[in-house]
Order: sequence, then structure tokens, then C-alpha cells
Amino acid sequence: MMYLMCGAPFSGKSTLARLLARQTNSQYLSLDDIMRERGRDLSQLQPVEEWGKAHEICRQRMDALMQEQTSIVLDDTNNFRWLRDRVRQLAQKHQYPTTLIFVDIPLAELERRREQVRHSKERNHLPDDVFYPVIEQFERPGPDESPLVFDGTMDMQEWLNACLI
Repeated sequence: MMYLMCGAPFSGKSTLARLLARQTNSQYLSLDDIMRERGRDLSQLQPVEEWGKAHEICRQRMDALMQEQTSIVLDDTNNFRWLRDRVRQLAQKHQYPTTLIFVDIPLAELERRREQVRHSKERNHLPDDVFYPVIEQFERPGPDESPLVFDGTMDMQEWLNACLI
């Protein structure tokens, strides 16, 4: 099984993805973690080709895990439809069912969380020139992608329990 996370920065994707990975005994893969492994500073705008390299590493890891029949939770913004489609194509090649989980949090809440992170320094803060372009260019999943939508109005664990039954 492939669980494909999708949502804006500061939406809670990583928190939900880690919970989901534990609950489903899946392998957690994070594009941000891959970028950090490669020495990239995610508080700065990263060149598109660097993200491309991280995506290639991630696809190689997913391919190996799928060959082992391991369930995967992919934690990434997945802000473009073509990125989501590319992951689904790989999953389909391995006959892996794919569930898209869209973490849909209002912009005002994303901004509040971003500001909170800036003050707490608990993770990388994204400056305006990194954060807002992602928000503006984000391609929301359409109904044809059949996303499960987490909107933050429910406790994450309760939501997972309700969705995964």
C-alpha cells in the first residue's frame, strides 16, 4: 500500500504521516529528510534541480520497498498534480494500491503555525519568498484523485481511525 501525503508547508503532513506510518506499520519516506541528508538548507529556496535529485532518490527507495512488498507513507508537499501522478505510476507498476491524503488547512492557520515555528525554532522557518510561491502554485487534488481530506477539525488519531476502518 502507498499512502501519498499532499498539503502545504505547516499543514501537519509530517505529523499525520508519522502517525499513519506507525499505525499501518509502513515505511516513512520524507522528501525533506532526503534533502537534509544531502546537506540542503530547507529554510532557503532550493533550486528545482536539487528537488529533482531528491525525488529521484525517493523514487529509487520507493521502488526497492515496493519490490519487498513494504507499505509506504510518502511525506511531501506533492503540490503539483504531475508529481502525484508520477508516484501513482510507480505504485501501479508494482500493483500497489495508492491512497492520497490531502491535508487541507486554511491559509490563516498555516500562517499562524509558520509564525509559531519562527519563534520556537522547532524546525526550519520558511521565509516569504519560499512559503508563498508554494501556496500560490499549489494544485489542489481534484475529485478524480479521490483524496481523503484531513482539514484539522478532528484529532489526527481519531481521523485516522475513522478513515482506515
